[in-house]
Amino acid sequence: MALTLIKNATIVTMDPAIGDLEDGDVLIDGERIAAVGRNLSAAGTALVDARGRIVIPGLVNAHIHTWEYQLRGIGADWVGFRDYFAHIHSNLATRYGARDVYLGNLIGALNQIRNGTTTILDWCHVVRDAEMTDAAIDALEESGIRAMFARGTTKPPVREGSTPYARIPYPREEIHRLRTGRMASDERLVTLGMAILGPDWGEYDVAAHDIRLAREYGLLNSAHTYGRKGKRVVEDGMPRLAKEGLLGPDHNISHGNCFSEDELKIVLDAGCSITATCLTEMLNYEQLAMLGRILKFGATPSLGTDCDPYFNSSMLWVTRHAFQHQREMDNRSLREAAKWPADQHATHTRDALYWATMGGARAMRLEHRIGSLTPGKQADLAMIDARGMNIFPALPGGDPAHAVVMYAETADIENVMVAGRFVKRDGRLVFPPERLARVSEELLESRVRMMTEGNYAYRQAPNGVLPERYVF
Repeated sequence: MALTLIKNATIVTMDPAIGDLEDGDVLIDGERIAAVGRNLSAAGTALVDARGRIVIPGLVNAHIHTWEYQLRGIGADWVGFRDYFAHIHSNLATRYGARDVYLGNLIGALNQIRNGTTTILDWCHVVRDAEMTDAAIDALEESGIRAMFARGTTKPPVREGSTPYARIPYPREEIHRLRTGRMASDERLVTLGMAILGPDWGEYDVAAHDIRLAREYGLLNSAHTYGRKGKRVVEDGMPRLAKEGLLGPDHNISHGNCFSEDELKIVLDAGCSITATCLTEMLNYEQLAMLGRILKFGATPSLGTDCDPYFNSSMLWVTRHAFQHQREMDNRSLREAAKWPADQHATHTRDALYWATMGGARAMRLEHRIGSLTPGKQADLAMIDARGMNIFPALPGGDPAHAVVMYAETADIENVMVAGRFVKRDGRLVFPPERLARVSEELLESRVRMMTEGNYAYRQAPNGVLPERYVF
């Protein structure tokens, strides 16, 4: 097996037994981390000089709709779920074919790598058939990213005589086809999960059926959970699922901002994970992101970027905003309790980096493989150049976790490894540039075609007047 030795780095392992190392080394044997320490050596290694760099575990994006990549730049001023459903699910998503899904997933996954993310939970709720499903998986595999492909179902507009999507159980035949075929192994780089409706978006019998189906095939299942009273399909869905023993560590909840304290306790006591997508939630939710409330119950948040139509899906952005969002909530709570200023803060930058690494790994039930720079785990890591003006002179002497969370940008991500293989090297994607140029041009054509078919346009009126929207 090939040996790689990263030398003289500032290493943030996120492993409490190892901690941080200055002038530290990481020895990689094939796909795995063989050792982390100082003054490491081994015969026949490919040396990587990491002086002036910070090495961290690869970031884990625990909730992203990768297929939406070519719909960027249209959603930040939408009015919440109303416009999202009208423009995406009821219009533009219906224009996607297999090639469109492939293009969005390929370039979307490459963009994640470019930003220092090595693992994604790809919540793919645009696929209508096996051809689209296989195209999405093909793209993830070609990109070189580690991914859980959470195969979802569509939410098309309800037409007279058709069955509403909330009443349609998950298609068993697709899960059986994938789980007994190309996605049979959980040891491969791209693994299988299920993106289900859950009781907020589907009827109770559908939610129960889907979770049982996931368990039958040994899969993580993930559901969007808005949780707002009066807007759920099933008001008491979570307590009912818990009572039937259908909630557990194999159930991931996205968002969940409007859970009551009782509901939150039920799902966390059952072992469910919760993924906060802070940037989306700041745009569209009336309740705060699920961070501190989860921590009070002794659980760990995970983070995701969610929707490219709103903003750049960088986990560096999300991690920074998650930290600042929770610090703001902490400060307000202390003031309201007449305890401001506090002797020390409850939330630190290192906490946010943990949410973005080990938090995501735990949510995806991959903590035994990724999330920290621990010998025996997969060699998924990002190397950040701390010599540039974004970060310099934060090291030496500063907290490297602080430097990553509060200063690092995409331009500072020098190298990225997935399973011991460089997927970004010396500031550039390893993916062939000529091919990237071709598929980027094709993706632009895909966008224009779908926007035209959907009669969707967004025009900025002159003289600073509010923009006009033309939909359908």
